[in-house]
Amino acid sequence: MSTSTHISSRQNPQALLSLIEETCRKIAPVWPLDSFVAVNPYLGLIDRPFTEVGNYLAETTGEYLYMDRAWFAKKIITGEIKVSDLTEAANQIKCDVDVNTIKQAAQCEPTPKKPLPLLALELNRRDAPPFLAFVTDQISGYLAAHYDRGQALWHMPCEAEKRLYSSWRQYTLIDRSSGAAGLKGVRKNLLCVPEHSEDALSWALAQIDLPEEQLADYLFATLKSIGGWASYCRYLLWQAELQGEQNDDLRDLMVIRLVWDALILMEMDEPTRQRWRLKMSEWQRQRGFQSNEEMPIDEILLTAAEISFRRKVASGFKSNPEGVPVATPTVQAAFCIDVRSEVFRRHLEASMPNLETIGFAGFFGVPVEYCRLDESYTRTHMPVLLKPVFRAQQVGDKAIAERQHARLSRTATWKQFKLSAASCFTFVESAGLSYVPRLFADTLGWHRPSLPPDEAGLTAKERSQLHPALIGANGGALSEQEKIKLAEGMLRGLGLIDRFARIILLAGHGTSTTNNPHRAGLDCGACAGQTGEVSARVAAALLNESAVRLGLAGKGIHISRDTRFIAALHDTTTDQMSLLDVPTTGVDPVILKAVTQALEQAGELTRLERLVTLDKQVDQQSAARHVIHRGRDWSQVRPEWGLAGNGAFIAAPRWRTRGLDLHGRAFLHDYDWRKDPDFGVLTLIMTAPLVVASWINLQYYGSTVDNERLGCGNKVLHNVVGGLVGVLEGNSGDLRIGLSLQSLHNGETWRHEPLRLNAFIEAPTDALDRIIQDHPMLRQLVDNHWLNLCQIDEEGSVKRRFANGDWREE
Repeated sequence: MSTSTHISSRQNPQALLSLIEETCRKIAPVWPLDSFVAVNPYLGLIDRPFTEVGNYLAETTGEYLYMDRAWFAKKIITGEIKVSDLTEAANQIKCDVDVNTIKQAAQCEPTPKKPLPLLALELNRRDAPPFLAFVTDQISGYLAAHYDRGQALWHMPCEAEKRLYSSWRQYTLIDRSSGAAGLKGVRKNLLCVPEHSEDALSWALAQIDLPEEQLADYLFATLKSIGGWASYCRYLLWQAELQGEQNDDLRDLMVIRLVWDALILMEMDEPTRQRWRLKMSEWQRQRGFQSNEEMPIDEILLTAAEISFRRKVASGFKSNPEGVPVATPTVQAAFCIDVRSEVFRRHLEASMPNLETIGFAGFFGVPVEYCRLDESYTRTHMPVLLKPVFRAQQVGDKAIAERQHARLSRTATWKQFKLSAASCFTFVESAGLSYVPRLFADTLGWHRPSLPPDEAGLTAKERSQLHPALIGANGGALSEQEKIKLAEGMLRGLGLIDRFARIILLAGHGTSTTNNPHRAGLDCGACAGQTGEVSARVAAALLNESAVRLGLAGKGIHISRDTRFIAALHDTTTDQMSLLDVPTTGVDPVILKAVTQALEQAGELTRLERLVTLDKQVDQQSAARHVIHRGRDWSQVRPEWGLAGNGAFIAAPRWRTRGLDLHGRAFLHDYDWRKDPDFGVLTLIMTAPLVVASWINLQYYGSTVDNERLGCGNKVLHNVVGGLVGVLEGNSGDLRIGLSLQSLHNGETWRHEPLRLNAFIEAPTDALDRIIQDHPMLRQLVDNHWLNLCQIDEEGSVKRRFANGDWREE
């Protein structure tokens, strides 16, 4: 190996470790199924411009960053994208090209670039599957067993305390599957591989012997070839760093993948090795090459579609609050900014004109982790970007918890019996007929839908008898000052510092579905993939405490004595709203009855609106029954659309958008900068809810434009792996990430439009500038065009958009 053109770990091991670390940071995390939240799949690349990342991914991994041109061409033909949009888009990206050329180019798909020729994909037996398929299956099978969370009945014969690489090496030495794949010498050659990860890395790179200019790209493409499991390992690193700890599994996974390449190379003859090296050299020469005919057509088309969308949204903003029917609201209802809440809020306001809705992150500013009664395991109930500060401890009748644990234990024991080696062959014959009633119930949707982890094994009555009590993270009781400070932050974030209604609802949201591994992805993303029930109940109880209200008065926040906060839960599958822990005193029964009727009416109207997108054949009379049945149907692949269609984030007073039909496509965050003198609330909005909304938007974007690599394929073929780690599509292959096709496409057309998030914020530009500059992740998202940021001025017009570090006329 030439020392002048190759990186040598012996000469500069620190440089190599830095390169490995940099490569690992390019991988975005994926959360396990019980806390599945939306993640920006390009998270590790946002420090580079959007277009540049598109070229980089196409050249290294073959990933697509743009929708098929035919999708844009259809929008041009129908007039949804206008000629003026195309012209403006070309001007924005500074491309001198006429509209007719753009239209003509939109009729033809571009020639795909050839990705980096991975060794395991190029060196194969004739008339046999690529070695890469075998390597992926082998690593995936090992990791499924290594990270198993209770699904497997037989465990790996390896020491769990060993590092990931060492455990894999021990596992592979007794694994005989490589011989059947055509790699006869793997086990013998593996004995020559060092036992320690760092030494094995140097050994593998020495065997592969790549030139320095190719190494970084090869490492990235290699890790992305097992990208699903790499994302899970990145999640483990994310969680460890959140606790101030370290996790080396992602680095070890890269070593495992490189060792496999080296083992394959050792079995190839010299001519075969040279052919691969020639392909790598040819790929290097072609990198970045563009013919004279190539233009940024895809970027122009995407930008034009976003201009069209922004124009439609901005045209509906009200210029002044006159005519808005709520002066002194009788009821206020705070909802999560989730796009599904936009539809319900619109219908609720129409059903009860003297009601005012508020949009805020669904954890309502309560940074807690939740622990069930008599358990030690906690679940985060706040955005995954943040670390919990407090704990919500379930309290109540211990007998209920004991019955719950007994039910769960019996279920686990019965499952183990069904799947054990001793009974699996005789189970159907001996117990099969007893499953006939359950089979009919599942098919006809007679049973109740599956419950989230916090509620499993409880009846509705038992659930109502258990309550989350707020305590300190160390288990001690909160002081009055801590409670007052927390309550003040919640109310200022909500914009509730005056004009308190008689009843204030805090409405979290969740979902009710059956046979759905990704059900947590339909729950509240602001609650880390859990329902918003715990957050709403804790917040309402805290704000109803008389001592807290007395302390808030000292902060200038005077809550009327007859005001009551009530927790609620919005089921986004059925659009039914449940009121929780309704106070027994102080609640006006007339107002409570009126708001209950309004919630029922709003739910019915929301169901009718959603059913048009789910099933056009259902009549109005059957709407409620049909929607509820969808959540209980074990064969239903589309119980609801989740956040499909999301495209806008609006932070402004509600009167700007009240009555505006945003078609369930906008995250609505209430914000009045006049009540935020130091712009602390605006800072929180832009660095937490806006960033999370961007994550959601880009997860849906990536899953749509390249579902093969960034989505999880066909939901019908999913198999849960490792208990709740993730899913495989079929019985082998890489761990799948992202969203299924059924969550994005209705079988005929796309339900999600892959557009970058368009944020509309009403605030002074100097405040926006300062916040952008002070927060690197936000600055990268905006400067590198991963989201579009526009300012709403005092007249409700959108005339300025942030681009290339400055504000430009929109």
